[in-house]
Amino acid sequence: MDIPNLIMGITLFAVILLPILLINKKVLEKRKRIIAKINAFAQLDNKQIGEFDAWTDNSIIGISNDNTKLYFLRKTETYDEKMVVELKDIKNCSIASTYKTGTKNIDKLELAIELYSSNTKVYFEFFKVDEKNFMMGEEMRIAKKWSEKLTPEFPKNKVLLYNI
Repeated sequence: MDIPNLIMGITLFAVILLPILLINKKVLEKRKRIIAKINAFAQLDNKQIGEFDAWTDNSIIGISNDNTKLYFLRKTETYDEKMVVELKDIKNCSIASTYKTGTKNIDKLELAIELYSSNTKVYFEFFKVDEKNFMMGEEMRIAKKWSEKLTPEFPKNKVLLYNI
Protein backbone atom coordinates (compact mmCIF):
# COMPACT_ATOMS: atom_id res chain seq x y z
CA MET A 1 0.00 0.00 0.00
CA ASP A 2 1.09 3.52 -0.70
CA ILE A 3 0.99 5.17 2.76
CA PRO A 4 1.53 8.80 1.63
CA ASN A 5 -1.37 8.59 -0.85
CA LEU A 6 -3.59 7.02 1.81
CA ILE A 7 -2.75 9.77 4.30
CA MET A 8 -3.35 12.44 1.66
CA GLY A 9 -6.69 10.88 0.69
CA ILE A 10 -7.89 10.69 4.30
CA THR A 11 -6.77 14.29 4.95
CA LEU A 12 -8.53 15.57 1.83
CA PHE A 13 -11.67 13.64 2.73
CA ALA A 14 -11.64 15.10 6.26
CA VAL A 15 -11.04 18.66 4.99
CA ILE A 16 -14.06 18.42 2.68
CA LEU A 17 -16.43 16.43 4.88
CA LEU A 18 -15.78 17.99 8.29
CA PRO A 19 -17.11 21.51 7.44
CA ILE A 20 -20.22 20.00 5.87
CA LEU A 21 -20.92 17.93 8.99
CA LEU A 22 -20.35 20.92 11.30
CA ILE A 23 -22.66 23.18 9.28
CA ASN A 24 -25.34 20.48 9.21
CA LYS A 25 -25.08 20.03 12.98
CA LYS A 26 -25.45 23.77 13.56
CA VAL A 27 -28.54 23.95 11.31
CA LEU A 28 -30.15 21.02 13.14
CA GLU A 29 -29.49 22.65 16.53
CA LYS A 30 -31.13 25.90 15.37
CA ARG A 31 -34.11 23.95 14.02
CA LYS A 32 -34.51 22.15 17.35
CA ARG A 33 -34.42 25.51 19.16
CA ILE A 34 -37.17 27.06 17.01
CA ILE A 35 -39.33 23.92 17.39
CA ALA A 36 -38.87 24.09 21.17
CA LYS A 37 -39.91 27.77 21.10
CA ILE A 38 -43.19 27.08 19.27
CA ASN A 39 -43.94 24.13 21.56
CA ALA A 40 -43.36 26.35 24.62
CA PHE A 41 -45.59 29.03 23.06
CA ALA A 42 -48.37 26.46 22.51
CA GLN A 43 -47.97 25.18 26.08
CA LEU A 44 -49.14 28.60 27.30
CA ASP A 45 -52.56 27.63 25.89
CA ASN A 46 -52.25 24.03 27.09
CA LYS A 47 -51.84 22.89 23.48
CA GLN A 48 -49.32 20.81 21.61
CA ILE A 49 -48.09 21.45 18.10
CA GLY A 50 -49.10 18.80 15.60
CA GLU A 51 -48.05 19.86 12.11
CA PHE A 52 -45.48 22.59 11.55
CA ASP A 53 -43.06 24.03 9.00
CA ALA A 54 -39.83 25.81 9.83
CA TRP A 55 -37.73 27.82 7.39
CA THR A 56 -34.44 29.62 7.78
CA ASP A 57 -33.40 29.40 11.41
CA ASN A 58 -35.83 31.94 12.80
CA SER A 59 -39.32 31.24 11.44
CA ILE A 60 -41.93 28.58 12.14
CA ILE A 61 -45.67 28.10 11.68
CA GLY A 62 -47.68 25.31 13.25
CA ILE A 63 -51.13 24.11 14.14
CA SER A 64 -52.25 22.54 17.40
CA ASN A 65 -52.95 18.80 17.60
CA ASP A 66 -56.66 19.45 18.09
CA ASN A 67 -56.80 21.79 15.03
CA THR A 68 -58.06 24.76 17.04
CA LYS A 69 -55.13 27.21 16.98
CA LEU A 70 -52.52 28.43 14.55
CA TYR A 71 -49.14 29.53 15.93
CA PHE A 72 -46.54 31.69 14.19
CA LEU A 73 -43.08 32.77 15.33
CA ARG A 74 -40.55 34.82 13.39
CA LYS A 75 -37.63 36.80 14.72
CA THR A 76 -35.28 38.81 12.52
CA GLU A 77 -33.41 42.05 13.08
CA THR A 78 -36.39 44.07 11.82
CA TYR A 79 -39.34 41.79 12.62
CA ASP A 80 -40.23 40.03 15.86
CA GLU A 81 -43.64 38.37 16.09
CA LYS A 82 -45.29 35.68 18.15
CA MET A 83 -48.89 35.24 17.07
CA VAL A 84 -51.69 32.83 17.76
CA VAL A 85 -54.98 32.72 15.87
CA GLU A 86 -58.07 30.67 16.62
CA LEU A 87 -58.94 28.69 13.48
CA LYS A 88 -62.65 29.32 14.00
CA ASP A 89 -61.98 33.08 13.74
CA ILE A 90 -60.45 32.80 10.26
CA LYS A 91 -62.68 34.26 7.59
CA ASN A 92 -60.25 34.08 4.69
CA CYS A 93 -56.61 33.29 4.03
CA SER A 94 -54.45 34.36 1.09
CA ILE A 95 -50.88 35.06 0.07
CA ALA A 96 -49.88 38.73 -0.11
CA SER A 97 -46.82 39.54 -2.21
CA THR A 98 -45.22 42.98 -2.44
CA TYR A 99 -42.97 43.57 -5.43
CA LYS A 100 -40.02 45.88 -5.91
CA THR A 101 -41.05 48.89 -7.94
CA GLY A 102 -40.75 48.24 -11.66
CA THR A 103 -39.70 44.59 -11.29
CA LYS A 104 -41.18 41.14 -10.87
CA ASN A 105 -38.98 40.44 -7.85
CA ILE A 106 -40.81 39.79 -4.60
CA ASP A 107 -39.80 42.22 -1.88
CA LYS A 108 -42.10 40.84 0.82
CA LEU A 109 -44.19 37.66 1.16
CA GLU A 110 -46.91 37.37 3.79
CA LEU A 111 -49.78 35.11 4.69
CA ALA A 112 -52.81 37.40 5.03
CA ILE A 113 -55.45 36.06 7.40
CA GLU A 114 -58.77 37.88 7.57
CA LEU A 115 -60.59 37.46 10.88
CA TYR A 116 -64.31 37.41 11.64
CA SER A 117 -63.89 39.02 15.04
CA SER A 118 -62.20 42.27 14.02
CA ASN A 119 -62.87 42.44 10.28
CA THR A 120 -59.16 43.11 9.84
CA LYS A 121 -56.27 41.12 8.46
CA VAL A 122 -53.38 39.64 10.37
CA TYR A 123 -50.16 39.31 8.38
CA PHE A 124 -47.59 36.58 8.95
CA GLU A 125 -44.34 37.68 7.32
CA PHE A 126 -42.66 34.77 5.56
CA PHE A 127 -39.99 36.67 3.65
CA LYS A 128 -38.63 40.20 3.33
CA VAL A 129 -35.63 41.33 1.34
CA ASP A 130 -32.85 42.75 3.49
CA GLU A 131 -29.07 42.64 3.58
CA LYS A 132 -29.04 39.01 4.79
CA ASN A 133 -32.05 37.64 2.87
CA PHE A 134 -32.13 38.67 -0.75
CA MET A 135 -33.31 35.40 -2.31
CA MET A 136 -36.37 33.40 -1.42
CA GLY A 137 -35.86 29.76 -0.55
CA GLU A 138 -38.81 27.58 0.37
CA GLU A 139 -40.93 30.43 1.78
CA MET A 140 -43.33 30.53 -1.21
CA ARG A 141 -43.94 26.77 -1.07
CA ILE A 142 -44.64 26.91 2.67
CA ALA A 143 -46.92 29.96 2.32
CA LYS A 144 -48.94 28.23 -0.42
CA LYS A 145 -49.18 25.05 1.64
CA TRP A 146 -50.52 26.89 4.69
CA SER A 147 -52.85 29.08 2.64
CA GLU A 148 -54.38 25.94 1.10
CA LYS A 149 -54.43 24.17 4.47
CA LEU A 150 -56.18 27.02 6.27
CA THR A 151 -58.66 27.83 3.50
CA PRO A 152 -60.82 24.70 4.02
CA GLU A 153 -60.53 25.06 7.80
CA PHE A 154 -62.72 28.13 8.14
CA PRO A 155 -66.52 27.85 7.79
CA LYS A 156 -67.93 28.64 4.39
CA ASN A 157 -71.06 30.66 3.80
CA LYS A 158 -73.55 28.11 2.58
CA VAL A 159 -75.82 28.80 -0.36
CA LEU A 160 -79.04 26.87 -0.24
CA LEU A 161 -80.80 26.15 -3.50
CA TYR A 162 -84.46 25.17 -3.52
CA ASN A 163 -86.61 23.78 -6.30
CA ILE A 164 -89.95 25.46 -6.23
